[in-house]
Amino acid sequence: MADTLTADIPTHVPRERVVDVNIFDLPGGREDPHEAWLALRRFGKLIWTPQNGGHWIVTDGAMIESVYRRAEIFSNAEVGLPPGKFLLPLLPIQLDGADHARFRALIEPAFRPTAVARRGVEARALAASLAAELAPRGACEFVSEFAMIMPLSIFLSIVDLPVEDRVTLHGMTRRASRSPTQELRGAAFMEIVAYLESWIERRRVDPGPDLLSGIIHARIDDEPLTHQQVLGTAILLLFAGLDTVAAMMAFVIRHLATHPDDRRWIIANPSKISFAAEELMRRHGVANNVRTVVRPVELDGVALRPGDIINVPNSLHGLDDSQFERSAEVDFERPLTNTGTFGWGPHRCAGANLARLEMRIMLEEWLRQIPEFEIDPEQEVLLQTGTSNSVLQLPLRWVPRPA
Repeated sequence: MADTLTADIPTHVPRERVVDVNIFDLPGGREDPHEAWLALRRFGKLIWTPQNGGHWIVTDGAMIESVYRRAEIFSNAEVGLPPGKFLLPLLPIQLDGADHARFRALIEPAFRPTAVARRGVEARALAASLAAELAPRGACEFVSEFAMIMPLSIFLSIVDLPVEDRVTLHGMTRRASRSPTQELRGAAFMEIVAYLESWIERRRVDPGPDLLSGIIHARIDDEPLTHQQVLGTAILLLFAGLDTVAAMMAFVIRHLATHPDDRRWIIANPSKISFAAEELMRRHGVANNVRTVVRPVELDGVALRPGDIINVPNSLHGLDDSQFERSAEVDFERPLTNTGTFGWGPHRCAGANLARLEMRIMLEEWLRQIPEFEIDPEQEVLLQTGTSNSVLQLPLRWVPRPA
């Protein structure tokens, strides 16, 4: 049985705000995670659930953005649900203010546009090779045979970890994040710790030009990082690099498999593919992050207290008609500004440049070699909600080109 740590209703939570939902298994989430999140709007802009330790959920686009931008009130001290899921602080994401900026400066150089551009050749060669291998087969399971391979391989090259460990590492991060009990999540987390500690020891004595070596041998305020700080940073990079881009790719391909006109528009307009990628990511947001109230604040007429946990789904900002007209529709001609795909404020996703590059290359190389495809109706599509929306399985088959 799932261990969701059902909490008592605090005295400051109005009873009319209480909705008993588990974000890791929202009603309808196995059929369409984004529709499942949208369904929460009928309960109001701000609701509270006793599941996963008890937390608020913001469903309004403007309010979601406001929470992200007010980092002095809504801290990043907690990033998982239930609280305490991760057994040591993940850095720099669980730091705020100047501490966050100092640690973030260690990883940002690897994700600046010039550094990312150098990865483009590697990413394109890999995407083209994968598509070429799959094209003659007439079918594939997209998650395991493309989405888990391309972005994860690029990430592992950035930190110089063995690409053959990709599947094992992805399984560890999934179990640590999504296992039904704290015992199972903790066991998977400790597997990750053991894996990384062995590599950290090697890089201490034999460093290279990779990002992991840079973190291990970095200094902040002329002091070396502690082992816990190195480990926390490495774990964060692992979680960030092994899940979100793969999930976004799968949602995008799922959309294109069921919307042939959108697929053909991209093929016919290669100069606009970056705009198309941005719109597809806007429509299929993945991250549904967590914040902690650190000062008394009123939100939607409710007095929140320090210690309150808030779930702020990026995906609901992208699906708010007050932010984007006809938000549920994909429109490649719409002017896109202020999308929340990668968040806002000081904790905005550091890997946004790399994710955009990988998404564009994936669309170019996949559609060049596999332009006509659909979901295989004889197999099951597996989807899931959570702090990160996921596609667990996406069976595809090719269809003949239209006459």
